Amino acid sequence: MMTASVTQFREKRKAVRLLWPFVRILGQTPAVERLLAREGIGPADLARPDTRLPHRLVMELLDSWMACTGDETIGLRAGMSVEPGELETMEYAARSCPTLREAIQCSARYMHLLNEAADVSLVEHGDTALWRFGVTDGVRQSRASNDFVLVCAGKFSRRYARIDEPPFEVHFMHPAPANVDVYAPFRSRLKFGMPHNGYVFSRALLDRPMVRAHAGLHVAFDSYARELSGRIRSGVRTRARELVSEQLGSNEMCMESVAAALAMSVPTLRRRLEDEGTTFTELVDDVRREVAERYLRDPGCSISEIAFKLGFAHAPAFHKAFRRWTGVTPSEHRSRIWA
Repeated sequence: MMTASVTQFREKRKAVRLLWPFVRILGQTPAVERLLAREGIGPADLARPDTRLPHRLVMELLDSWMACTGDETIGLRAGMSVEPGELETMEYAARSCPTLREAIQCSARYMHLLNEAADVSLVEHGDTALWRFGVTDGVRQSRASNDFVLVCAGKFSRRYARIDEPPFEVHFMHPAPANVDVYAPFRSRLKFGMPHNGYVFSRALLDRPMVRAHAGLHVAFDSYARELSGRIRSGVRTRARELVSEQLGSNEMCMESVAAALAMSVPTLRRRLEDEGTTFTELVDDVRREVAERYLRDPGCSISEIAFKLGFAHAPAFHKAFRRWTGVTPSEHRSRIWA
């Protein structure tokens, strides 16, 4: 019962690469380093493209950066600093679509590769369209995050669909700041305190061809995006279990090696497994028991050989573990199978 409860409320996560533009323009501050250390996240985690951070933590980091620097425009500046291809697979799949409409729909399908809490949609009504960015987990959004999302979306449409026309409206989830002049470059009607971030623009622009459209590349990137999506949605527990199975019986099998293969630190792996209702020890025990029962069905495999294949130092250690798992010894279990 406890496991189901923990798994149900697993915290949504964001790809660390979404922080890189902020780090590039601001660098790290002591307050940010303390926040990261509290979560068991070190410089090596920030450097790994596959690292995923809790959504809540990313919002706290952005708020901390704004508070430490006194610069409320960091989201705008970070968004403007994003280079072509920096949003990787999702961006490649979207920019190779034939039209802006299909590109937006593609980005909505794969935005979770960057942000598991993202809720992106395209609403077409009459002569207008709303490109909408919301969140699914109720985490309060930092102003810096809202600004970053909107600037990135605007740059995407200009860069890949050659759209220079200003939108009719720009929607922000945060309240109106004291100084709204910083949003003058949007050249649009601004609406604050909205339930989503977004752009309202002419529906006709959705048919604008993408300058990087390529049917063959789109098929390839879309296929890869689906593969990555499957890995993410399978959960860390499933991926860690596969690695433990592969490394059983080798000297390399340990929490450190599994964490490294998953591109995360040991504290991050520990926390992710706890989010999914298990521990590394429980996971290893589960894999060992499953593999042990399979080997015990093979009369050609001795107990000592099975102990070695499972990574135990000696047969007595295997006997003790198997009795803990099943209540009987390996020999007793085998005799029941053959009875």
